[in-house]
Amino acid sequence: MGVLDADHTGNTKDRLWSVAGIVCLLVIVSWGVILSGNRSGRGASDDLLFHWPAIEQFADELPSPDLSDYPSATTPGYHLLLSPLVKVGIGHTGIQLIASLWTLAFFALLGWVIAARFGKGAIILMLPMLCSMYVLYPGIWLLPDNAGWLGVLAILLLALEPNPTWKTWAFSGVILFGLIWMRQVHIWIAGVIWLSAWLGSSDQTPAPAQLFSAIFERTGRTFIALACTIPAFTALVWFVLLWGGLVPPTFHDNHQGPNLATPGFILTQLAILSVFFAPMLWAMLKEAWKRQWAWIIFAAIVGSVLGMVPESSYSYDAGRYSGWWNLIDKFPTIANRSPIIMLGSIAGSIALVVWLTLTNRRDGWIWIGALVAFTLAQSANHASWQRYHEPMLLMMILLILARSSVISRYTRQIMFGSIVLALMLGSLTVSSMLNAKPIETQSQQADGP
Repeated sequence: MGVLDADHTGNTKDRLWSVAGIVCLLVIVSWGVILSGNRSGRGASDDLLFHWPAIEQFADELPSPDLSDYPSATTPGYHLLLSPLVKVGIGHTGIQLIASLWTLAFFALLGWVIAARFGKGAIILMLPMLCSMYVLYPGIWLLPDNAGWLGVLAILLLALEPNPTWKTWAFSGVILFGLIWMRQVHIWIAGVIWLSAWLGSSDQTPAPAQLFSAIFERTGRTFIALACTIPAFTALVWFVLLWGGLVPPTFHDNHQGPNLATPGFILTQLAILSVFFAPMLWAMLKEAWKRQWAWIIFAAIVGSVLGMVPESSYSYDAGRYSGWWNLIDKFPTIANRSPIIMLGSIAGSIALVVWLTLTNRRDGWIWIGALVAFTLAQSANHASWQRYHEPMLLMMILLILARSSVISRYTRQIMFGSIVLALMLGSLTVSSMLNAKPIETQSQQADGP
């Protein structure tokens, strides 16, 4: 059986080979850039101007670093873990190589899950993730994004377990506590832990009309899950009180939103990614229309509201810039609203319904809850940036494909779509890196030319 025919071929040997292949590709690309000394572009800028200075600051302040303010808008866990290594003399390049282990672990875990369904074909399915600059850059430069996505992935996998117990929610709570120390914005996934408990096992998962059935049993489970997330919320509240806001004082004017364009922008991104799986999704849409036409119409109405009501033209001051916003800026607008967002939001909402038809009932509820919570959390951020959204959408698509029982006849189309999507994302990444300008730090400016 060839790779393009991969389906239910995920024996342990194939899964190990897939993970090894994925990790090797990532090492070749990311370590190659690291060892080249590349210090150009957005990834290098965030590294050298924010995260590296924060790591150095904590290294200088050990053993009692001051967490009340530092040059990063994220919680300090990522920087604190790396600071002792700087203290003992490891330089920037060495720290980059060590920090890339977060990304390697993220790819290994996700690849292991995908390979359970697609065997060695998981290498092809993971290519878009590898080629996305918003996933690759944190594997090269000192950015805490993928450390956060690793925690999100782990909690999602636990939430998707068909028969969760209190141990599942307790383990999720432990991961969430560590996750909040990496990226405070990911507190949203606590809602997924609670939802997992409310739903119960696959046999207990309700239809929409019975969502509040067996309310005492569901409430009891949810209170257990809620208790498991208290440490993470306690940590977040401690940081908020320490900083006087959701980010350190240095960044109080940079990230605190809200941004009402974000929901429509996220749906537009989902629509763009879905284009590359159009043969499968179109066939599934025609089948879904026969049974779920009301949900499709409802989704389209919601998508039209999210796409048309908020202003969605390109605006630096309003946090609508970079990524696809740069393309949106090249097209006309209507009353400060982008037709691309208006149509993309509708298309994305319909695509979401179709993606959910590939899941079982319990997985469908988890993904609805995850996307709603994720979108609300991202909408609280003034910056509506593709870099914050694309990894989550790619991860969702991969996990839906890996867990779906109805896509066997579309395996070749899925593989082909993944290759084309990887080529598109890879071309954007390569273009971004080739056109990137070198970053000057304050020390370099002080030294002069």
